[in-house]
Amino acid sequence: MVLILVLPGLPELRAGMMASVRAPALAHLLAMAGVPTREGGGIAAALAARYGVIRQADWPLAPLRLAALGIDPGAAFWLAADPVTLTVGRSDVRLAGIVEDLSRADADALVATLNAHFAGDGLTFVAPRPDAFFVRAATRTVLATQAPGAALGRPLHQLLPEGADAGAWRRWQAEIEMLLHDHPVNIERERAGRSPANSVWFSCGGTMPQPPVPAVSIRTFAAAGTAAALAAHVGSPARALPRHLGAARAEAGGAASIVVVLEPALDVATLEQAWAAPARDALAAGAFESVTLLADDMGDAVVWHTRRPGLWQRFVGRHQRHDLGVILGGASRDG
Repeated sequence: MVLILVLPGLPELRAGMMASVRAPALAHLLAMAGVPTREGGGIAAALAARYGVIRQADWPLAPLRLAALGIDPGAAFWLAADPVTLTVGRSDVRLAGIVEDLSRADADALVATLNAHFAGDGLTFVAPRPDAFFVRAATRTVLATQAPGAALGRPLHQLLPEGADAGAWRRWQAEIEMLLHDHPVNIERERAGRSPANSVWFSCGGTMPQPPVPAVSIRTFAAAGTAAALAAHVGSPARALPRHLGAARAEAGGAASIVVVLEPALDVATLEQAWAAPARDALAAGAFESVTLLADDMGDAVVWHTRRPGLWQRFVGRHQRHDLGVILGGASRDG
């Protein structure tokens, strides 16, 4: 059995550490893994590969997420179209943030405007949740995109869609910016001191992939999001996050892999006591073949992969001290 433990964002985890909080088990796990690898596309893409999803021109997470939200994607090409705030500087445009606080009525109003404008282009926008927009294309599309997390705070000219059909999508994105700039929803949001949803960010496009054959033997513990969508895709729906690793192992049954997606606000002490220390001990005892820890940083997945240490490594490791702050700082691009 292997454990895949998804941690909160790397910068947030590092910022949440206090000098008085010691996490020797977490530090030991990361130190045993050595220098982490970085995988483009963020945690969502890293998880997709581990659930047997094959990349198309892009990681086809939009149709998977859409299906998990109750809309049949059929055989169409779908993209995520997250509502975002763009800011215009002296020489560039930057993605300032993802808008996650739209009301149902405001989301419906924005979607209605988009659908009216792009009807002739064969685009159909839907918003099964106010913070989850998607767009269906009339034809198969060859497009490679960047996850919104990779674009946050950065100039957008090098981060826009690429591929054979990129020209049309770049043009449509520019039209959306003009269309939503003075939209009544955004005028009211700015009056109320909220960030406007003055554009959308296209990402994770593709057609609905077939479930992997043979089926992936995996048990997922996640509240929602991409991991839950992937779990549904492989026919093993996600379960609620338990309080500690022991409970997850008991519920996992004979699954070959356990994926645990921790809450972003989880404090380091709870992470250490409920998850990292039990994971280290189970790895040392041979209950896990390996432990993989995933964090995200500037749109990439940061991956630490640790296999069971030998007897001497286990003995020495118990007596070594590792600086968690140094390890996390070294894994961050801005560290």
